Amino acid sequence: MAYLAKEERRKAIILATLDVVKENGFAGITTRAVAKQLGAATGILHHHFKSLTDLKCEALRYLSQKNGDNCISVSKDLPPTQALLRLISFNATPQEKAETSIWISAADEANRDPEFARVYAEETNKSHEWICNNLKEGVRSGEYTLTLPAELVAWKLMSLAFNLYDVSNLPDTDLTPDMAVQILKDELKSTLGLDSKDLASQLLSSH
Repeated sequence: MAYLAKEERRKAIILATLDVVKENGFAGITTRAVAKQLGAATGILHHHFKSLTDLKCEALRYLSQKNGDNCISVSKDLPPTQALLRLISFNATPQEKAETSIWISAADEANRDPEFARVYAEETNKSHEWICNNLKEGVRSGEYTLTLPAELVAWKLMSLAFNLYDVSNLPDTDLTPDMAVQILKDELKSTLGLDSKDLASQLLSSH
């Protein structure tokens, strides 16, 4: 592996780790697999990370920061409704779908590893905070009429959207992406006070 500064090398290891997670999930991470993806000896991982769990945690933090930066960027360029739909859209790019699969795997890993679970909870709270801010801004701008406090609506939308995405992408499920989109649209109408015209022109589509 070519010479890199310390922080650049740490980032390269984290990116290699995320590539492995895309293929094998967090449960399938080994130092050997990451080192192979990186094109380096396994010793370099031990030099930069104290344990495999430490590496997993840092990889999740990195992905969460990347997602957070994207949310901030989207929020600056779009009104609240469009920004929210962009975040929970089923019309994701291949890269976004791969990252969603990482989060799904992270939820499973959190049930196995208490240290990882703590980091997973911290990073999930950051996503919840962004959606809360989006909802409050939508209320101020007159786009949303919430039927519950913003904090509860945010958890409700996160749980519904991400679980629908997860189940609808299982190979043998009867829940199609189109059905999942319709469920989510109905929820947005009832919980945020949106109507069909608010959603019709958005990217909330499985195609």
